Amino acid sequence: MRWCFRQISDLAVLWAGHRVVPVTLVAFVATWAAVGLSFSFPRQWLLLTNMVGTAIIFFILLLVQHSQNRDMALHAKLDELIRSSKARNHWIAAEKKDADAIEEMRQQHHDQISKTMN
Repeated sequence: MRWCFRQISDLAVLWAGHRVVPVTLVAFVATWAAVGLSFSFPRQWLLLTNMVGTAIIFFILLLVQHSQNRDMALHAKLDELIRSSKARNHWIAAEKKDADAIEEMRQQHHDQISKTMN
C-alpha cells in the first residue's frame, strides 16, 4: 500500500509542479468566470465549485508535503553518511546555504581536486 501511495504521490507532485498547470488553471478560471457571468449560475453551483477547489488544493498540499518530508529524510541520511566518512563536513546542510556560498564551496572542492591531480 505504501509503495502504491508513493507512486501516486510522486506522479501527482510531478504533474502539479509542471509549468503548464498554472497557465491551464488561470485559463480555466477565466473561462469559468465568463460562462458563469453569462449564464448566471445558481449559488449552489458556486458553493460546490468552492468546495471542490478547496479539496483539490488540500490534497495537492498533502502530496507536496509528503514529497518534501521524504526529501528531508534523504538529506538527513546523506548528512549522517558525510559525518561518518572521512569526507570534509562543510557540505553538511548545504541545501540551507545561499547560492553564493554553495558556489564558493564547489569552487574550493574543484581547486582541491585539481591540486591532487597535478
